Amino acid sequence: MDSSYEKNNYGRVFEQIVKSRQARNIVELGVLYGYSTKHLAKGLAYNKTHRGISGHLDSYDLWESYPYKHTAMSKTQDVINKNNLQDFITLNKGDAFEVYKKYDDESICLLHVDISNTGETIKRIMSLWHSKIRCNGIILFEGGSVERDNVDWMIKYKKPPIRAEISSNKIINEFYSVNIYEKFPSLTAFYKNKTR
Repeated sequence: MDSSYEKNNYGRVFEQIVKSRQARNIVELGVLYGYSTKHLAKGLAYNKTHRGISGHLDSYDLWESYPYKHTAMSKTQDVINKNNLQDFITLNKGDAFEVYKKYDDESICLLHVDISNTGETIKRIMSLWHSKIRCNGIILFEGGSVERDNVDWMIKYKKPPIRAEISSNKIINEFYSVNIYEKFPSLTAFYKNKTR
């Protein structure tokens, strides 16, 4: 499966976070071929089988409407079906900056964001989705390392770096503790410590 996460086995990280946090309501923004989707759902399946904890993952992507690297929803659904995870995942077409309206405040345990992330992405997502995350919930963003901030397309298109936004963002600084998994492409975890 073509995913920048796969080389450094981030699937195990996704699974372990879902297991350890006993996450029930998960939302994912950016799916592509379903690597992270599959592993988030494996964590849900483990929790259901071994702990009796039911959970579900709503995954959103623009699919063929995204002008850059994309795939068809049906191909990603095939990956889910092959892994027998269809009971834990609903694939949807939707814009990451609009679908937050579907969720109540403090209703989401875990949010994963992988939508060609830049510093601007972090800023917008935090402003729209922060209120939707439960206290003790977690937001996972692809990126956050210096190496990821310096990939070709970030430099070429002069995109604002993720790391600088993490350091300066008022919402992050007030409500979250931060941990960055540095191995490429890196993954930043924001743990929500308080709601007000």
